[in-house]
Amino acid sequence: MEDFLLKSNLSLLNSGSPTYLHPATASFSAIDLSITHPTLYLDFCWQSDSDLHGSDHYPIVITTDTPSPSFSKRTWKLHKADWAAFSHQAALELCTDTICSAEDPIQQFTDVVINIANNSIPKSKPNTKKCNTIWCNEDCKAAIKTRNKALKRVEKHLTQYNIENYRVIRAQTRRVIKTSKRDSWRTYVSKINSRTSIK
Repeated sequence: MEDFLLKSNLSLLNSGSPTYLHPATASFSAIDLSITHPTLYLDFCWQSDSDLHGSDHYPIVITTDTPSPSFSKRTWKLHKADWAAFSHQAALELCTDTICSAEDPIQQFTDVVINIANNSIPKSKPNTKKCNTIWCNEDCKAAIKTRNKALKRVEKHLTQYNIENYRVIRAQTRRVIKTSKRDSWRTYVSKINSRTSIK
């Protein structure tokens, strides 16, 4: 792998932290690799999550200081538009002479129309809501907490008993979460009727 990276002129983001816990021996290794182009190497910070989240692989968290684009687009509220103001401003600003004399008439026309729309048509607020994990009840939280404690014991004291104990607790936690998800879905579906909003 090292030869491949050198020949391909690629960089490895991994810090050396383990990314995998062998379920049978509880041995740690870093088998999950994050590879990038050298020009991007300094733009990212690599680390593995301390919680396995019930898996054999530690989640890899790659962060950057570069602000990420907003995925919630604001939309025009056309039903609340002031069309009289829109028409009046359009009649004043969308002059043939002004548009045609511009260096880029199409861009000029677009900019003017968008500016008029911004002044007379309101937009929706950006969606900043976070998804609530409604199935994660107190039983789930308690099971996850117990699982994390068992994992910490394995990391500190690598004994066969701690390994087996962790595997049992992890399986129990998976069952608790699966049951909670199923019950939550059934409860949600049971509340849907002919009067339920399409949203």
